[in-house]
Amino acid sequence: MRAEAERGREYERWLRGRSLSGAAIRWAMSAPGQWLVNSPLLRLPEELRVQPEQRWLDVGCGRGGLLRLIAARVPFVQAPVGVDFSEQALRLARHDLGGSPARVGLARASATALPFAGDSFELVTAGYVLKHLDDAELATTLAEVRRVLAPGGLALLWEFAPSGSARLDRWNERWLSPGVREPRLRSTQALVAAGRGAGFELARPARLRPFLLPPIPRASVLLGRAPEGWRAAEAGAAATLVPSGE
Repeated sequence: MRAEAERGREYERWLRGRSLSGAAIRWAMSAPGQWLVNSPLLRLPEELRVQPEQRWLDVGCGRGGLLRLIAARVPFVQAPVGVDFSEQALRLARHDLGGSPARVGLARASATALPFAGDSFELVTAGYVLKHLDDAELATTLAEVRRVLAPGGLALLWEFAPSGSARLDRWNERWLSPGVREPRLRSTQALVAAGRGAGFELARPARLRPFLLPPIPRASVLLGRAPEGWRAAEAGAAATLVPSGE
């Protein structure tokens, strides 16, 4: 994989461009687009029992569509925060927020270097970020997510996944490649293993579904940092942290 800065410049050109694929990704990042590309996440408050006092970070927030949809339903005490490494995506997010009553904070940052103190959030989400990362960057990102996650907190990550067919995977990679060169498609099992390698005490498939568009499989993983006083013998108590639909 190429250097992060080079990938960032390429992504910026894609988002700013007038190509059909550029227009499609800008729409997919919008609130209406979230109903199709992130359909299962619209039940996030119910599935993860999100409470107003929780602090939420969305990594790779794009133009903040998911943040705004959830913030309109949950009266967060502290405004949820979205970060993205694309200034163009954040510019679109700020424009959208101009007509939205939802309180949302935005910052430019890479997933591999989150600009927050440790234990800052009870919930971290990251959608469609991991395909940009090689294995070393994935490990760094998961370590960063665990660092900013408060004890007892949860992280939910999802990404495009391999299909099990080499031919179909090559087609899907070409479909994704206009803005993401050399996309890295990983299975749910691979993400669970990476989460365990990063030190998460809870690492299990999230089984998010159904995603309506595009017609490419998704991998999703639920990661949890143990609460204060947790001991390995009490691992069964972690079951209370998983989504209600599991």
